[in-house]
Amino acid sequence: MRSLAALGIALAAATAAAQDEVYLKVTTPGLSRVVIAVPDFTLRPGTDPAAASTLLGTLRADLGETAVIGLVSPENAKLVVVDPANPTLTRQRWRAVGAQFLLDGNLAGAGSQLVLEARLWDLTSGEVAFSRRFQGTIALAATMAHTLANELVHLFTGRPGPFLSRIAFVSDRTGAKELWVMRWDGSEEQQLTRYNSIALAPAWSPDGEWLAFTSFLRGSPQLFILRPTQEYLKVLSALPGVNSSPSFSPDGKSVAFATGADGVTDIFVVPAAGGPPERLTHTLGISTQPAWSPNGRQIAFTSNAGGSPQLYIMDAEGTNLRRLTFEDTYADEAAWAPDGITLAYTTRVGDRFQIATLDLRTGARTVIPGPGNNESPCWSPDGTVLAFVSDRTGSRQIFITDPTGHPRQITTRGNNIQPAWVAQVQ
Repeated sequence: MRSLAALGIALAAATAAAQDEVYLKVTTPGLSRVVIAVPDFTLRPGTDPAAASTLLGTLRADLGETAVIGLVSPENAKLVVVDPANPTLTRQRWRAVGAQFLLDGNLAGAGSQLVLEARLWDLTSGEVAFSRRFQGTIALAATMAHTLANELVHLFTGRPGPFLSRIAFVSDRTGAKELWVMRWDGSEEQQLTRYNSIALAPAWSPDGEWLAFTSFLRGSPQLFILRPTQEYLKVLSALPGVNSSPSFSPDGKSVAFATGADGVTDIFVVPAAGGPPERLTHTLGISTQPAWSPNGRQIAFTSNAGGSPQLYIMDAEGTNLRRLTFEDTYADEAAWAPDGITLAYTTRVGDRFQIATLDLRTGARTVIPGPGNNESPCWSPDGTVLAFVSDRTGSRQIFITDPTGHPRQITTRGNNIQPAWVAQVQ
């Protein structure tokens, strides 16, 4: 099955023919974007103008990337005449050009310090909907902006935005398959491993403190757990066969994974702190790619027990096994949306891999065709953005969907595969 074959064999790159793409809508059907005005913040004497520009520019860029927030267009913003002596009138003018909320702020600084006081006005009620004070060094201006953007998304959705999130991935840009990490938008790439070996299938603990992954570091493919901030590494499983495709439980205490030999592979679970693995499946053939549900009660996985690779689901104890996909000739790499309702996965359409989604309430299946091969989906922590791997540019690169569902490439060097998203690295 492909997920195991990928441990040593890369797929042949398909020619990325120019074609129209069906965009992926990952937001809730019918969800409208809240329109916010973000005018220039007031700068108090002593404020570093470069830091202020970085903060405001980062904030606007972040909010412009969300599926739930829209910014007042620059053309409409130019129509607003600010009256410093009458802020109520100014807010009315913002409402007249289409804003539902107004974010105003004051920036103060001295030396290397920067203080932001931000308020979000509900322009319908005229009341303050959100107020927060941020303080840090000017070097953290972008981080302050990301934090504010996250909190604004949380205000409207109940979940923090992706702006402090990180994506771990595998890259061969140095000549070996190593683990890397980057910000959600592809910036600040950092190499995590330098084993000059094969590292595969990174999976974050929910708190962003640990990464589980497969490595050939000691010869056979074993399951490791790494604390990136301390470069602490230990073996989680060295069972016979290929120890692969780890998935942390939502409480971070357990790791599900697949291993086996001689054509039989099953799902196991092992304590994240270490201990003997427990076997969950006892099926013929290959069962792999476990994915823990957000509530921790179920595990989705891939099995070819019925002939072709299909998605199955079971209770976390290994009971109540049932099949999920029936329309696909191939289904693999299930990824749960944070709401626990939708699965994204890799399917095959003709001779290409494509991303599909499955609504677990209705059983509705949607295939999202795109140029080339598209695979390995994973959701942003807030469930509004999807990352995936595509070879449409000739090499395998990571893309994310923007608020309209349009794909945007975020890696360029080498081949980059198997993205894994986490809210924030500790």
